Amino acid sequence: MRSNKGNTNVRIEGERIEIMVEGISVVGRITMRDRRIIGVEITHPYSGISERSGCIPLLGLQVHDFLGNAGDERAAGLLCALYRFCIYVEGHKDRLFEALNDYKYKVTYVKHFSPEARELDQRRTSALEDLQSIRKELKAGTIDKIEYQCRIRPLSRAMKQLTEEVDIDLDAIFDECFRYFHDPVLWELSRETVIGYLEGIRKGSTSVIESN
Repeated sequence: MRSNKGNTNVRIEGERIEIMVEGISVVGRITMRDRRIIGVEITHPYSGISERSGCIPLLGLQVHDFLGNAGDERAAGLLCALYRFCIYVEGHKDRLFEALNDYKYKVTYVKHFSPEARELDQRRTSALEDLQSIRKELKAGTIDKIEYQCRIRPLSRAMKQLTEEVDIDLDAIFDECFRYFHDPVLWELSRETVIGYLEGIRKGSTSVIESN
């Protein structure tokens, strides 16, 4: 077991990490750790949420990495951020669920019902009809295999490009839907972490708080 030299309230033993936040023991698990990335999952008094650090640039490895004290400090910071966010969710659950519903609605709209999505769908349909028409011509013998290959090749490339979804700026949608929440605890974690935890809470698949 070791205590972080910069913070005696951090104790790490293997994957287990424990910190004290305002007199409360917060326990977590280091889910991954290498020189550039470290990840932490909270296990008590909350569970069902984890976060990873940003990646240290290669040049930054000359100064520090996450295998030593810098990693201990970063793990403690991530665990503290997770704990404070879970507390925040407890007190603002209804409003956060409203923002989550707004976020999911807007993502669905952009994906499937926006003008860009509709245009992409029309282009997919048109390309598919052209593909089927060329295949019918080959089957009917009106074109030979060489002409078929010449015509099908660019169409196949176009079809492959059209299979890509509409480019969606999920971060911008998140920022818009959650813009009225000014507490930093919401913005210290990644969008994926926040959305995933809120969805889990709503479905009942995450533990809000554990009994002692």
